[in-house]
Amino acid sequence: MIRNCLVFFLSMVISFGSSAQPKPLLSDFGFLKGNWTMNTSKGRIIESWKMNSDSGMDGISYSISSKGDSTLLETIKLYESDGNMYYEPTGYGAGNDSTVSFRLISANQGVYVFENKHHDFPQKISYQLKSQNNILAWIEGTVNGNFRKIEFPYIRDKQD
Repeated sequence: MIRNCLVFFLSMVISFGSSAQPKPLLSDFGFLKGNWTMNTSKGRIIESWKMNSDSGMDGISYSISSKGDSTLLETIKLYESDGNMYYEPTGYGAGNDSTVSFRLISANQGVYVFENKHHDFPQKISYQLKSQNNILAWIEGTVNGNFRKIEFPYIRDKQD
């Protein structure tokens, strides 16, 4: 009887272990590489990504007004540390001038979710590859007890 229970227990452990998804690698985020544009009523927002020499990715986000003026919104580091992936934006501008780390908590079916429960807003930052030329990014969390979500539908720059 004990032997049967042990065999059952081991088979359950093995089946759960084999169905677990492997941890995402930096190369899984290669789809971000290049320039992405989102048109708005006030102009455009550009997000640009490249691989860096430190085994990570660097991103930059800026806006271009309809008059052609550009404003740096944030710089971003995407990197692996201690077996975890991190998304680390540094904001520029009023009320958004600090660096915050978000740890990857989910990577399912092409949706990558980073979270920092202790940040004021957002608490989650997500990216989804919709097609070779489209990604959807969004930020979400609570503000004064109210849920808020902002989406950023980007199109790959045709020059990439």
